[in-house]
Amino acid sequence: MNTSVVSLSKNSTNAEISAALGEQLNDGSTRVFAVVPSVNNPSRVTLFMCQQVTTQTNASDAQKFFLGWGQGTRLLRAIFSADKAMVNQNGIKAGSVVPFDILVEEKTEAAYAGQQPKINPSTGEVISSEGMAIYEHSSLVPVGEGGKVVTLPRETATVSSNFPGANLIS
Repeated sequence: MNTSVVSLSKNSTNAEISAALGEQLNDGSTRVFAVVPSVNNPSRVTLFMCQQVTTQTNASDAQKFFLGWGQGTRLLRAIFSADKAMVNQNGIKAGSVVPFDILVEEKTEAAYAGQQPKINPSTGEVISSEGMAIYEHSSLVPVGEGGKVVTLPRETATVSSNFPGANLIS
């Protein structure tokens, strides 16, 4: 397993993870960034993992050309409880590649008690679909089946026709 020496915690930010793992993230593999002992079971550990993926947006050709919009990267994250002996046997530690993809699915139910819904960083508003808050659920899936985010339809804003020039476009 390909590993590197990293010093991250379960609370590391995406910027800290990107800085610590650097170019290794470009291969699209799922990597462990922290291994934390379970608080409830001494024979288990919690693995904190990430996978960098290329993202696409609905940018127009002009926005892509003039603004560089349309493609970027996102760091997907997943948490998994594992048997401590298996983790040790397989030499899994921070920086290790694991043979899975991360799949993030948006749902209208929280994945766990206390989970916060997605927030639009520009407005601070909760992101919703059909009037219900959206939550992200992460899971580990076979390589080739993940490395992506499955989104729900978003609410559409009601556009007023009371603006200068509105009569010209109707």
